[in-house]
Amino acid sequence: MSPRALLPASLLAGFLAIGIAAAQAPSPAPAPSPDPASPAQAQAQPPGLQVMYSCPGGQDFAASFSSDGDLATLTVPGQPDVELPRQPSGSGFAFSDSYYELRGRGREATLTAAGRSMRCHAVGRPGEPPRTYAGDGMVVTLFPDGVFRLRDTRTSTSPTFEFGQWAQEVDGGVRMVLRGSTTARRAFREAGGDRLVDEKGTELERQATPDTVDGVFRLIGMYRDTNNGGLFTECLTGRTFELAPNAVEAELQKSWTDVTPSREAQIFVDIEARFGKGELTAERLVAMKRDGTCPAPPPRSAALRDTEWRLVEIDNEKPTYDDWRQRPRLRLDEQGRYSGSAGCNSLVGTYQLDADGLRFLPGATTMMACPPPVAAAEQRFVSTLAEVRQAQISGVTLDLVDGAGKRRLRFEARGR
Repeated sequence: MSPRALLPASLLAGFLAIGIAAAQAPSPAPAPSPDPASPAQAQAQPPGLQVMYSCPGGQDFAASFSSDGDLATLTVPGQPDVELPRQPSGSGFAFSDSYYELRGRGREATLTAAGRSMRCHAVGRPGEPPRTYAGDGMVVTLFPDGVFRLRDTRTSTSPTFEFGQWAQEVDGGVRMVLRGSTTARRAFREAGGDRLVDEKGTELERQATPDTVDGVFRLIGMYRDTNNGGLFTECLTGRTFELAPNAVEAELQKSWTDVTPSREAQIFVDIEARFGKGELTAERLVAMKRDGTCPAPPPRSAALRDTEWRLVEIDNEKPTYDDWRQRPRLRLDEQGRYSGSAGCNSLVGTYQLDADGLRFLPGATTMMACPPPVAAAEQRFVSTLAEVRQAQISGVTLDLVDGAGKRRLRFEARGR
């Protein structure tokens, strides 16, 4: 696939669509390829070789990074892939051609096309092995790209299977939330690092060996044929799978050929299928709709961790600053540490996040002399942060709430 293969304008839906004319306009020459021996390039790596990015207000996409670190391939369900060579980067990682740029650090990334940007974060735990939890007739396996498979034997003589997305969500405290094809939402609290406890008190214990949860899954999605065979993009997760050749796939291919106007067109299908290594085997075609489409995905939020949060309100007031560098900011990492700026001085410390809420523990700050108004605002921010007991995230907005339920601080996610 050519590096200039274009993603649809809908990829940047939610802020400003990019017209096809812009895509066809003359472009400057691509930036030179980086020196593979560069120490900066060797140190700044994406979070995994296969990463699914969630983009609040836009369309999710997958990124595959070559093992040598020189190439990123972006995939949007049902669209041509885009290949981006690696570019020099002061910090983090960067891949771009003359039209697209993917730049990030840790699990956060910004995708830019024609100068317009979309903030995204890696879902799941890229690069880690699957984790399986089991108990009371239920088995759940969480895969590192943010999808899960579930087997439930509690309600009938034959097991039922479910496929969907999992994520840690912050709503007061942190919850492990599963959204699947048959159940809109299952919420668990994580207990002791090796158990999931649902809202009814059912406990699932982590298993020593991952279970791939094999079985027949009911899936809906979009089908299209390619020179290398059929592709199926599942609606809920946006994941695209190759379909193994068999009688059902041949039926899908014939139907697609009969009704679609071009090789890029798709048809909506409802199938029963089994998962294999990187592919699906369709066992039954349940239904097909030529003009059908996937339901709109639920709105996404920024990730609490590894996001730079910038203060926009304190006790419902919007502070103003003579210098943008005086605006307080925070970043929480995966190891329970936070860092940032109180306005004039830098601050570091630790935090506790669990099912009961969020607490910032006393930390350390630098001791720079600050103008009196800035010093007063800084002290107000630090003391207010110590009173936080809960957090809620909506889109790219983070609200921090005290023990009385009052919103004390509001932040917005910074792009990069």
